[in-house]
Amino acid sequence: MNPHPAGPAESDMPQQMPLRSLLAEISALTLHVQQLSRMAGEASALIENSQMPAPLDPEPLRRDARRQQDDGRAALEEAIMGIFEDVFGPRTDTLERQMSMSLIAEIGPAAFVQKVLWGEEISDIALTIALERMLPALEQLVEAHPQAFLQQANAVLGRFKGS
Repeated sequence: MNPHPAGPAESDMPQQMPLRSLLAEISALTLHVQQLSRMAGEASALIENSQMPAPLDPEPLRRDARRQQDDGRAALEEAIMGIFEDVFGPRTDTLERQMSMSLIAEIGPAAFVQKVLWGEEISDIALTIALERMLPALEQLVEAHPQAFLQQANAVLGRFKGS
């Protein structure tokens, strides 16, 4: 038995620590905002005095990036269509081709190739078996466009290099 029962003041103590840490966080954030505001003012003054060029408008940059992405996707789709024609001939009514085209439309050409070459699910393995004759050509496609197929790996490697 506890000879001194906990009173209201003692039961409030654990709640005061998070409040103190919260106040410390708010104080630190306020300092960061003040520093950012000062830096923005300095940058604005440099731009107005023509000592520094104005920042680029991000919207045209985003449009260019989207256009490049769309162009890359179209080029990959065209390359995959060429592989289908080389391997299976010009027929578009084959089961392999119809299934593949709907999958490419759904997940994109890069993800399709990744599924065929490196997929681990049962459906991926079945797709790989169905398209077995295409594997060498798809591997060559990956070698020709590694940035399109290995983006995730490149991102992970970049984080390791940065560490």
